[in-house]
Amino acid sequence: MSAVPQFVPSRICFNCDVCCRFPERDSFLRPYFTRSEIEMAIQHGVSPEHFANRGGSQIEVVPHPSGEGYLCPAFDLSTSRCRIYEARPFDCQLYPLVLMWDDRHDEIQLGWDTKCPFLSPAGSDVPFSQDLSKLTVPPPLPEEIMQQAKRVADRLEEGAWHDQIIQHPHLVTPFQDDVVILRSLPRLTNAVGRPNA
Repeated sequence: MSAVPQFVPSRICFNCDVCCRFPERDSFLRPYFTRSEIEMAIQHGVSPEHFANRGGSQIEVVPHPSGEGYLCPAFDLSTSRCRIYEARPFDCQLYPLVLMWDDRHDEIQLGWDTKCPFLSPAGSDVPFSQDLSKLTVPPPLPEEIMQQAKRVADRLEEGAWHDQIIQHPHLVTPFQDDVVILRSLPRLTNAVGRPNA
């Protein structure tokens, strides 16, 4: 399966304090790894004990050294880099785009996580200066982000990415109210099946 093109510049990622960190041990935001991604992660040094189900599961996180929250065990806090970056799972490649159910839990949507600092005025290479977390109705996103979302959505609706999500529906997270919805994914929704149907 081909990789998701990296959209957020590395300089933003290396200074980020959001990715790879989680408030709770059982956070639904922990990345999901498929069987083959688990095998690759183990080959790249992640202990098998961090995967509850070797057929596919969210990674088990470790306590943050500060005592507050948790970290992905593949994350190197001293360098702010992923130890398995070249073998990181699809779920991580997709971020800050997010696959999630809508608030009624009957349609899969592609959204942009507003916690990503790329959209902040200091982080973005595209003109955007509003704090999305404080808005009740988000403004239109920059065209570059919308184009990236369209490219990703098109690939999620058919082909290898589509098939992987059908095989691993846990790649679709619950609704998150701090994610800006970019596109609905009707073909993927129909293929995965609506849980409320």
